[in-house]
Amino acid sequence: MKRSINTHLNILKMQQNKTWSILLYVLFLSSFLVLFFISFQGELEKMLEWAKNSERSVQDISGIQDALILLKNTPTANTSIRSNANLSLISLSQIGAVFSESLGWGDPQEYQITSTGWATSITLNITQWGPISYRFAAFNSGSESSSILISSGVITTNGIIPLSSSLSTHILVVDPLWGDVRYTLDTKTTTTTPSSSSYRLERTVNGYKKDEGMYDVVHFIPKSRTNFDYGKMGMYLKD
Repeated sequence: MKRSINTHLNILKMQQNKTWSILLYVLFLSSFLVLFFISFQGELEKMLEWAKNSERSVQDISGIQDALILLKNTPTANTSIRSNANLSLISLSQIGAVFSESLGWGDPQEYQITSTGWATSITLNITQWGPISYRFAAFNSGSESSSILISSGVITTNGIIPLSSSLSTHILVVDPLWGDVRYTLDTKTTTTTPSSSSYRLERTVNGYKKDEGMYDVVHFIPKSRTNFDYGKMGMYLKD
């Protein structure tokens, strides 16, 4: 009888230990699963944030490329990126209708004026060093072969360059004579395009502006105007 009771108690004890073991296992497994899902949720949130940032980055890159294409055809002082209102491309050489330029010896700049917008002249002011020589020719669009040289000369401080009242398109070449030169060119109401220009990518965050890169834009290749005789016009004297 005593042995039977002991046996029964041992069985109860074993069952109790087994129950505790199962309970501990369940608690351990539950804790593991909770920690796993917390970790997984954190990684999932990181993945979603990365995907969101990647999508935004792709949209920004596409928006910047679209803006650069527009600037290639029509240079402006600044332009916003359509996909992101916080991003802008800022010209390093143009403020409104005024171009600022630094040139070195043997480094001329060519401008094409495709519309005068009722302006009768443009103004070139030397801000440092100098002097410069300039050549200014004009023709009607499609009649480059009949172009004429309107004016040419040397500017030491500032000069007013008259536009043709009868011809629609002009080409201006500015060339340093003895070394470096800095100047401004006020194009007024004309539609003027330099051969190239540079833009700074600017991001606005909480009122602060941050530079995020530089972009060089080639608007046209110098000396590439079809049927325009640069040599005959003497546009590039050092060639």
